[in-house]
Amino acid sequence: MRRIRSLLKGWDFWVSLAVTLMTFYCLPDYINMKFALSFYNVAMTVLSIIFSLFFTAMAIIMSSSDNDFIEFLEEDNIFTELLWSFKITLLGLFMSLILAIVLYSGTSYWLETFEESNSTWFQSKIFLLLLEFLFLYSMLATWLCIMDTLNFSKYRSKFLSQKNKKK
Repeated sequence: MRRIRSLLKGWDFWVSLAVTLMTFYCLPDYINMKFALSFYNVAMTVLSIIFSLFFTAMAIIMSSSDNDFIEFLEEDNIFTELLWSFKITLLGLFMSLILAIVLYSGTSYWLETFEESNSTWFQSKIFLLLLEFLFLYSMLATWLCIMDTLNFSKYRSKFLSQKNKKK
């Protein structure tokens, strides 16, 4: 419960929500499906790249730590919090990517199937807004995890410095 509260207190959540609410008020209730399709395509492309890079970076960071360093970080509960932030960010990226794929596929199918009448099709803006929120939150959380990784590197150098002084 404490961690969920920390998610809701984070500025990345509130910035994502604020931008999504601004978009909610600016867009009409129904948006052109071709516009939505292009948004879903961009989101899907960006998220697939970021997801794979983030997953790789997380694996490298987790595998590069030795037991002594993990114990050093756990004195202040830093390693557990780092893992948790990576896990939540990875989950957000994954959910955003899945949603983008589903929305892109569904919208593309609809347009391809029913476009023979050469009319314009619309869909509720809620779909786009949901993806926008998850996309923005995932991007901001990824940036914060990168900043955590930089702090991780600072702790690593501090640990190595202390380890060398003991020798």
